[in-house]
Amino acid sequence: DRFTQLSEVMSKDLVLLDADIDPRDAFNKLDGANRKLAPAVDKDGRLVGILTRKAALRATLYTPATDAQGRLRIAAAVGINGDVAGKAKQLLDAGVDTLVVDTAHGHQESMISAVRAVRALDPQVPIVAGNIVAAEGVRDLIEAGADIIKVGVGPGAMCTTRMMTGVGRPQFSAVLECAA
Repeated sequence: DRFTQLSEVMSKDLVLLDADIDPRDAFNKLDGANRKLAPAVDKDGRLVGILTRKAALRATLYTPATDAQGRLRIAAAVGINGDVAGKAKQLLDAGVDTLVVDTAHGHQESMISAVRAVRALDPQVPIVAGNIVAAEGVRDLIEAGADIIKVGVGPGAMCTTRMMTGVGRPQFSAVLECAA
């Protein structure tokens, strides 16, 4: 409503969180003040972020995937068309930790070639490849150099792969088949 003054709806009891607060303490402080979120400030009072109750709770349950320097691990995807190796090299040079070779229907020669090209760049980098729905696809992608396989083609409500290509499988059936 355009006639309501901000001072009538804003909270006058500001809750600030120290940037280095323990997640459990942050949750308790937010919960005790009946707040969903609060600004986090450094020792000089500068805003460094916003912390929500839900994020504080998640931080107590899950440990973020970090590298040896404490930075979040990064994965990035490349498709199977064009200069796959060139794109993957640029991503590796930028510091990604994991490469995902991604296409809607992953059990095809173009995908196998793309995985081989990416594997040739760095034998140590984890490679995720998919999507596939059959055990043969799992074997072929692993032989090409994939470490992790994405299972599922067309099970999502928004996915048009099944309608457009006639390829797809219910997710549970795909997982059972791929595990064989």
